[in-house]
Amino acid sequence: MKPRGEHPQYPGLPWIGGDLVFAEAVTTAIDAHARAAYPSEACGFVFGPAADPPRCDDVQREENEADRYHALDPETFPRTSREYFLINGLRASRAFDRGAEDGRPLKVIYHSHCEAGAYFSEEDAATFSQGQLLTWPCAFLVVSVRDAGEGPAVVERRVWVHEPGTDGFVEAPLRVAP
Repeated sequence: MKPRGEHPQYPGLPWIGGDLVFAEAVTTAIDAHARAAYPSEACGFVFGPAADPPRCDDVQREENEADRYHALDPETFPRTSREYFLINGLRASRAFDRGAEDGRPLKVIYHSHCEAGAYFSEEDAATFSQGQLLTWPCAFLVVSVRDAGEGPAVVERRVWVHEPGTDGFVEAPLRVAP
């Protein structure tokens, strides 16, 4: 894994290419959210200063709306929050806009996998890349949560970034600093 550099389709948004540095408090908060949401998938946003593109220093929990959509239309939304996450698109769009206006862009969308690895699934890729473009301009963090009988524990975290010119995603370095 090496830093991917700036994404050619999204100039001026270098965090999309990875090489991010997460504040320790952010990973601690994400881990706590993932454990609290278990056995459902957790999801949310990570922000940081535009003036320091790699830095990710603030986290915002979001509601996983998968169960709500599943209850309303189980044929269209066959999976529940245990195996899927769904972020409100309007809330996400507003968070991207607000972050850009405030100089603290939304740099990462995070979610957890329950009893599975921190991989970027085909469903994740289909959700966040359409026609070789990103649905939302950011990187992605996946957290693996497993219960070995003593309660849920985070066992792995991995950052994923869009592979330019494809609908795929590749792993990027994950760095944590104070």
